[in-house]
Amino acid sequence: MLPVGASKPMGARVSEVEPVLRYLVVANQTLGGDELQTAIRDHMATGPCHFHVLVPATAAGDLDASYLAGVGQTATPGAEGLDRKQARQLLEDELEEASHAESGEDLGRKLARERLRSALAHLRELGADVSGEVGVSDPVEAIGVVLHRWEFDAIILSTLPDRRSRWLAMDLPTRIRRGFKLPVTLVTGPGTPTT
Repeated sequence: MLPVGASKPMGARVSEVEPVLRYLVVANQTLGGDELQTAIRDHMATGPCHFHVLVPATAAGDLDASYLAGVGQTATPGAEGLDRKQARQLLEDELEEASHAESGEDLGRKLARERLRSALAHLRELGADVSGEVGVSDPVEAIGVVLHRWEFDAIILSTLPDRRSRWLAMDLPTRIRRGFKLPVTLVTGPGTPTT
């Protein structure tokens, strides 16, 4: 140990700690797809990083019909999901508790929870340092809730292709960049049924 006020001898190395980059991954129907996994692998190859997966719980009535067919479900007309107050209360309870189940919950929220559980397990098998949660259905609001609690270096947004994507129709990538002042990597791919 050096005396107070003394400097390190010439040539002494300061131990370098490589920073861990933190990515917020926002996906729903595309979570678990090859395109998103490739993007996550590419980020892992650049150095230490942590991924926090956020799955906005799209109401069953708003899910892509081909996605629902893949999971063997049909949307109930008028399915509205949880209201925002209920969803916010559940949000805190769900962190890292993907097995939480709420009776009477919307099918879309149930599917989001199952998809999250499966994706977290798979990403951990790939060697990713990952956590996750199910958020409210509005992706901008869900991102805002997460960013209120934690800081991230960038956002990876995974959506359905152009014509099928409600998120692209609402120009979500631009809204995120402008609203949260974070870089956004956009990944598009087909919906992937929960395994």
